[in-house]
Amino acid sequence: MACSLIETCVVRSGPLIKILWHAMASSSSNPPLPSDIIFKILTQTSLRTVDTCKAVNKEWRDLTYESSFMPQFCARSKNISGYFVQSLVKHRLDDVSEVFAEFVSMDGCSGNNTRTPFRLPIDDEQVKPRRNYDFRMKIVASSMQGLLCCVRTLRYNDRYYICKPSTKQWFKLPNPKTRYSTVKVALIVLRSIPLHFKIIRLSSPSTLYHHSGKKLGLHCYCSEVFDSERWEWRQGKDLLFPRELYFDWFPPVVHANGLIYFKLNQRDNQDHKVMALNYNGEEIFPRFSLPKPPFDEYQGYYPFNQLVEYKGKLGFTHLSPKGMKLWIFENRNHHWELKTEVDTEAVKAVTSFPIPKGFFNEHIALLLDSYEAIFYDLQDKSINKVKLNKCHDVQEIFPFRSDLEPVDLRMPTANTTSTTKSLYHPSYTSFTLLLFILLFGILWFSHA
Repeated sequence: MACSLIETCVVRSGPLIKILWHAMASSSSNPPLPSDIIFKILTQTSLRTVDTCKAVNKEWRDLTYESSFMPQFCARSKNISGYFVQSLVKHRLDDVSEVFAEFVSMDGCSGNNTRTPFRLPIDDEQVKPRRNYDFRMKIVASSMQGLLCCVRTLRYNDRYYICKPSTKQWFKLPNPKTRYSTVKVALIVLRSIPLHFKIIRLSSPSTLYHHSGKKLGLHCYCSEVFDSERWEWRQGKDLLFPRELYFDWFPPVVHANGLIYFKLNQRDNQDHKVMALNYNGEEIFPRFSLPKPPFDEYQGYYPFNQLVEYKGKLGFTHLSPKGMKLWIFENRNHHWELKTEVDTEAVKAVTSFPIPKGFFNEHIALLLDSYEAIFYDLQDKSINKVKLNKCHDVQEIFPFRSDLEPVDLRMPTANTTSTTKSLYHPSYTSFTLLLFILLFGILWFSHA
């Protein structure tokens, strides 16, 4: 399996990877290349090549998670790596909510652009939101291959888009078959050239979320999968939940170990669960619990906890008395192992209340406060702060990497359209026609 992957990588990635391929097949007469040479070669490849190399060689994978790798990789190969952060702001005067999103990254990881590499679909006709939870555009899922899944919500109708913000490309997707409230969305890129992606959407007949956890969950969630090769949504198996279990509202799904993971909250805040789905939206093993918190230290629950991806594995981070702890889930043994506890005193000295949100790489943690994103180096205790412009009190965060190369987002044979006029007003056209027919019928019978 590893050989076939690396052979594909060699064919598509040019002479630099051929050097690595021959180095991996080293013998006594052909000694292996030094790690610093391999490091330099990897920083000059593409995102697709780096992901392939991580899958076939542990040493190469560890090199890509070093603190200095991503800044050098982005600078040499003109790639982007960071996070999209998003918040929902409700205006008091007109009772309309507005979504703010922006891209944050470490120094040197946002390519050669000084401006935010962010571009979502723009309306051909500027239709203003009329009621609460009408959004111009909102990110619902991200990928580490440069794509975002976005939703335009207006008059209780959702319109889904696939877009590549670094190249300002977007394309409208068909509407899902079920009209239930969207709960969670996951985006999976299976192949970059030619592009093949899937979108998993979980929905419920009625959203009963309450952020304090006092509301009960629903019995059933509907699963739908959009496949770009078929260019259609297909309904999957329903997901059954007990009443006391419900999805954590804001945290996005986590991609790790070839699966997607969801954090499930328990009404009594004691036994939270994790659900794992494959790329067809199916559960592959029973839901499992988070690490059990010691009651004397955390009063029975972890404060500000979240699932994260760490070196390709599922992780769990939370605040601790010293700073923050990181746990790693081992798939083989199906249990959690405490990886490290990070002292965040240096961060607390420059910000009021840092909340852990993820790991940029092996030794750099991402923390957020109300007005800044903080990249904290666990080795030298250095801090890289990024000021948030409009997106204050961040509620959602989406890991993101991308190159600057255009991509064909749609299926070549798909009969699709991206015009906004037919996109946002079909219901009004149908209603007007129906009203005209009704009035005509009334007038006809009145004169008969």
